[in-house]
Amino acid sequence: MVSDSELIARLREFLKESDLNTTTTAIVRRRLEEDFGIDLSEKKKFIREQVDVYLQIQFENAEEEEQEQDKDDQMAKIKSEETDDSDSDVEEEESERTRNKRAPAKKGSKGVNNEVKRRGGGFNKVCRLSPQLQKLLGVPELARTEVVKQIWAYIREKNLQDPDNKKNIICDEPLNALFGVHSIDMFQMNKALSKHIWPLDSDEVVSVKSTEKEKQHKHEREGGMDGK
Repeated sequence: MVSDSELIARLREFLKESDLNTTTTAIVRRRLEEDFGIDLSEKKKFIREQVDVYLQIQFENAEEEEQEQDKDDQMAKIKSEETDDSDSDVEEEESERTRNKRAPAKKGSKGVNNEVKRRGGGFNKVCRLSPQLQKLLGVPELARTEVVKQIWAYIREKNLQDPDNKKNIICDEPLNALFGVHSIDMFQMNKALSKHIWPLDSDEVVSVKSTEKEKQHKHEREGGMDGK
């Protein structure tokens, strides 16, 4: 029997070497089934949640790298201002090291994001958002990767990370309405988010549309009765 930890480890190895623009949760599940020789049909939800965790960790790492790069840039600028003209060679060498250090993060973050917007496949395929998530982000459809990005942008903008443990999120009123809790850690948040991100043709979307139509018909019936 394969443990969850073994599945997670292999899932992350596979995603690390995969193109997120073409890879899907179904592809990940089939690859895991091939690797372990078992049927993982009952693990579909678990695998989807772990994919979201991986995407969030990747985004978090990219953000931290960019913050470190900003610090390096600031230090290089200060050092440059304090250095005499005679030390120009040293400045050039420091600048070169900074550029080299920046290159990988650019490739993994902004470069990928631009490619995501152009291609929009795999995990970057546009999905339908739940009414609660639509209210928070202001759009009805978005790729899973962009949902993670915008949620974290919102969290940072509102300064909602616990200063003692930045992986713990203090929910303000909109996040509380979305998750139903006053605080949530990043792993629980991924699991909760997956319930609000649906394929465009999913049963959840059909159910929501049906509910909306029923409410509309009910309103029309009640309006007709009032008219009588």
